[in-house]
Amino acid sequence: MKILTIGLTFLLSSSIIYGSTLISASVYSQVLTGTDGLGWDNRYGVYGTALREIGTFPVILSILLGLIGVMLVVKSIRKK
Repeated sequence: MKILTIGLTFLLSSSIIYGSTLISASVYSQVLTGTDGLGWDNRYGVYGTALREIGTFPVILSILLGLIGVMLVVKSIRKK
């Protein structure tokens, strides 16, 4: 039961980090396109530029936490 709780906590943390990263990128993309905007890269688009400038570390962290969480939940279910 303890492994299941830890796995579900990792999944919840992963979704919170990923969601907050996407929300902050969408808010920052409005700054890039404003009248005094900082500009954006044509290769990635407005949202892609905002996501790259916020950083890839939160996205990578959320993916890792999600994978570990899924592995722990599957391990807990198989154990029963």
